[in-house]
Amino acid sequence: MRPKDRERRQRLQQAREAVALEAARLLYYGACKEYIEAKRVAAQKLGIGALPSNREVAIKLLEYAVLVEGDEYWRRLKRFREEALHLMMTLSSFRPRLVGSVWRGIIKPSSDIDIELDFTDPEPVKRKLLEEGYRIVEEGPIEVPEPLRYGSLWRIEVETPAGSRAEIILKEHEWYVRPPRCDIYGDPKKGLNPVELREVLEKRPDALFIPGLEGDE
Repeated sequence: MRPKDRERRQRLQQAREAVALEAARLLYYGACKEYIEAKRVAAQKLGIGALPSNREVAIKLLEYAVLVEGDEYWRRLKRFREEALHLMMTLSSFRPRLVGSVWRGIIKPSSDIDIELDFTDPEPVKRKLLEEGYRIVEEGPIEVPEPLRYGSLWRIEVETPAGSRAEIILKEHEWYVRPPRCDIYGDPKKGLNPVELREVLEKRPDALFIPGLEGDE
């Protein structure tokens, strides 16, 4: 590679990293909710035209969160996963799995617990939640056309006994057994079932589930 080409590539990479870091900051503090929005706002703020990938932003988000929170980050991740396991055991008859940021291991101050169920009727799920002391904050049908809703039918948001928020999504069986690919990492969003999550908590509660990242599972 010619020196000029190498320098151009290095400048481009530095620009992408700068946008990724600023986008990560925007996401961490809740100034933006979606990755694409955060990247566009960050690029405009910095006056840079090069946009990083969602994965690059996610890695910067992890690095920034750990920098800000230190060891408390990993303690918070463990608490989230413990709460998720408790909730999943409550809903064990509905085939729950942990997905989202708590599964991946990249969390923000605003992160909640995301659980998917291989079940379509919300009434038995709500009864079980109320019996076990969970407060239902909000619920309702997911009124988005396919293929955008990926088989998701009903959403139940609850407050856990420890005060965290969890979102429970009821899914059609066909979509549950064939989860779509993640638009950030490119892998199937298979998540963790209760047995797998318990093993993670026993052996390595700070495990990351990020393809290609050293130390991932």
